[in-house]
Amino acid sequence: MPVTKGKYCFVGVGATHPTRRMDKTEVELAIEACRTAAEDAGIDPADIDGINIQVHHYPPPDTAAIAAGLGMREVKWSRDGGGLGIVPAGEAAKALDEGKATITVVCKIMNTIAPSATPRINPADGGVAGPPQFMTPYGVGYTRQTIGLFGRRYMYERGYNERQLAWIPIVEREHAMMNSGAYMQTPMTMDDYLNSRFIADPVRLFDCDIPVNRAVAYIITSEDRAKGMKHPPVYLMGWAGAEGEGAGAGVPVYEPWDGVAPTATTLYQDTGIDPKEIDLWFVYDGYSYLAFMWLEALGLVGPGEAGPYIEGGERIRYNGEHPMNTHGGNLSEGRAHGAGQIVEAVRQIRGEAGERQTKDPNYVILSSAFPYPSGGGCGIIGRGY
Repeated sequence: MPVTKGKYCFVGVGATHPTRRMDKTEVELAIEACRTAAEDAGIDPADIDGINIQVHHYPPPDTAAIAAGLGMREVKWSRDGGGLGIVPAGEAAKALDEGKATITVVCKIMNTIAPSATPRINPADGGVAGPPQFMTPYGVGYTRQTIGLFGRRYMYERGYNERQLAWIPIVEREHAMMNSGAYMQTPMTMDDYLNSRFIADPVRLFDCDIPVNRAVAYIITSEDRAKGMKHPPVYLMGWAGAEGEGAGAGVPVYEPWDGVAPTATTLYQDTGIDPKEIDLWFVYDGYSYLAFMWLEALGLVGPGEAGPYIEGGERIRYNGEHPMNTHGGNLSEGRAHGAGQIVEAVRQIRGEAGERQTKDPNYVILSSAFPYPSGGGCGIIGRGY
């Protein structure tokens, strides 16, 4: 983790309502989410001077058009991308720490109909290019198929079963039904889960996140500025992670550690926060198998302990020992590559999560992408130092 000299805080969050139809342009979605975040912070969007627009497809929208639509007077720092989940928040904090901006907004845009940013087909001859040439001919052409291979080995080695895994999507659906901003609003039972079709055995339909069209934004600034704004500041305590690695880049490798992932070890060392001090677990759930793996990779449970801990769902509900993804996660709120976790973490720490509000949370841990091979990305958001 790049340790910053100063302390940086989340001061505003916002998101558009997830839909399955693209009824607004990406630029319109981004402007709406960023304006909502600015309103939440109690600031004029014109005062924002740093912007990071993230997408998962190609071509990306025009960042200049989004900045103009927000009415930004000056763009001192601009970036496209920077990893998934909490990692872009860290990049924004770095920009602030280096004096490149004073108030930054980070916005993630999801578009279900846009082409992938990393095409697997060579447009020149229709063949498969790059690392996928070693996977696609053998039936591993999509992430969900990779997760199927990872998941089967992981469950076998750890001795877990599908009824234990099922509690992740089931509980997250319960949370989504308490979140008016979530796409999925119908109950899910164990039978619903077990009767859902296989996508890439053992991955079932309800193990996969729900693709939606939406934008999610958050605003970060220095502690000094944050203290004069609308809400008490919510601190970025620390982050760690390699951009791109472990998020499907190259040929994936499944080699789990017996202990904590290297990125998590770095995070705990840099922040001085112990896993036992963390109240809420917002682990990445692009697929429920990844959420399972992250519990061990972050040292929140020991190797072989995730299945028994999850079973029954009581411990991970919003009113349990360690609530998990209280907004519904990518599985039920809607896919946002971990950005939705940040918005929910801020709301939980402020005490603004309504009926799903947890009891006086102090620290929230967040993760993104694959925990293997690089350790993905992870970070901690907290009430303060």
